[in-house]
Amino acid sequence: MRRIGYLVIWVWIRTALTFYFSKIKIEGSHNVPSGKPIMFLANHQNALLDALLIATHCKRKPYFLTRSDVFKTALLKVFFGFLQMIPVYRIRDGKNSLAGNTAIFERCAQLLGRGEAVLIFPEGNHSLKRRVRPLSKGFTRILFLALESNPSMDIGIVPIGVNYANAAKFPDKAALYYGNEIRVRDFFDKKDMSGSASRLKEEVYHHLKKLTTHIEEESSYEEIVHTLDRAKIDYLDPAGVNRIIEEGTSPENRKIGKGKVALEKYILRGAFSILNFPMIIIWSIFIKPKVSEPEFLSTTRFMYALLFYPFFYLLFIAGMLEFLNWPATSIICLAHLTLNIVLVKLSWED
Repeated sequence: MRRIGYLVIWVWIRTALTFYFSKIKIEGSHNVPSGKPIMFLANHQNALLDALLIATHCKRKPYFLTRSDVFKTALLKVFFGFLQMIPVYRIRDGKNSLAGNTAIFERCAQLLGRGEAVLIFPEGNHSLKRRVRPLSKGFTRILFLALESNPSMDIGIVPIGVNYANAAKFPDKAALYYGNEIRVRDFFDKKDMSGSASRLKEEVYHHLKKLTTHIEEESSYEEIVHTLDRAKIDYLDPAGVNRIIEEGTSPENRKIGKGKVALEKYILRGAFSILNFPMIIIWSIFIKPKVSEPEFLSTTRFMYALLFYPFFYLLFIAGMLEFLNWPATSIICLAHLTLNIVLVKLSWED
């Protein structure tokens, strides 16, 4: 029953993500090995959407650590539990709650011991800034716990670069880059645990910086982003963007830039707003103003659509049936849904 529930929710979320994003690009999925313990380590920009994208676009079925404060209600606990999400505690959750992480880390080590996959965001928090932040040591504790219980275990790390064209906007584009596997035993020295952790963190950090856009200089961050945005740089090509940043080359002279948004795109987005007027009004007036962190804006928008669009279409069908028969109502509803999908895709086409 649990497998069926997971599959239903997996299909539901993956379908919703396909509708939500105008494009989802997956690169390097062949780097994900089967039949062995794997820890996925990804950069963290866009709150829950990062995890949902990976969970639904990965050859493995990962468990993943998630900030504990999202498990607020019984319904959310069941929903996230089906998705194999495990709560992890932070200092802001209360100093006493941090002790609960010991059991969480041990559980993750046991999952790896059974050959499962675990997903962690080692930056420890999320940020819309296009840079990889310093990594916390929590993931090394889990890996070393697993190796201490079974030194011969062949654990691999697969770094993942999560990239967005514009994470706070809708519609948006996303890209996942799966990097080359890192063998944990190559960095593990039981006599030098601190050094082992530092070397492993540095290796993962090095890989992540190549798999997503990384602007090293914080002092000139806004200036660099402004220049890249003005040139319509393709942020789904992190290698190309990073090359421009490292070389200090003016992006206006490079070929990876995108053209200006044409008038037709604004018309398409306007048509989408008209077709979805009730949902957009509710979002704009009642929900969006309550989102305090910009990093949660896209996640909240997606969850709102995920949960309420089924009711929107049920009401739409009920209203149509007052005037039309089932065949006509079905055709109109299907046409509305199809047009929505087309408008989302075309409004971000290059």
